[in-house]
Amino acid sequence: SPDPRLPTLARMVSPDAYVKVISVGVLRKRLKLKQPEFARLVPISQRSLATLESGAPPTPAIARRLTELERLMDALSEIIQEESLGTWLQTPNDAFDGLKPIEVIDRGEADRLWEMIYDLRSGIPS
Repeated sequence: SPDPRLPTLARMVSPDAYVKVISVGVLRKRLKLKQPEFARLVPISQRSLATLESGAPPTPAIARRLTELERLMDALSEIIQEESLGTWLQTPNDAFDGLKPIEVIDRGEADRLWEMIYDLRSGIPS
């Protein structure tokens, strides 16, 4: 049974979604992104991000998006040093036609990053 101390809305979303609330700030800091940049990736307003970071439960759609971002970052950290991940995300990259990887994600084209990860994992030359 749900913890009665949790906010009412938190009981309306799945327990998995509530767990993601705890990791929102951790994920953002892991990526070394400021709130405006991270909010753009989710995509939510800065105010909504601040609310999530203070403990409010995400909607199922936001929880899903956070899970997708976390999976992508986990995969990227296999090929890019964790401490360099935030910088890499914000650096223009020829592999993405000069776009920053964060811009590629923001445009809804994260599949381009997944393709790069696949190619690097499998040893396929670009």
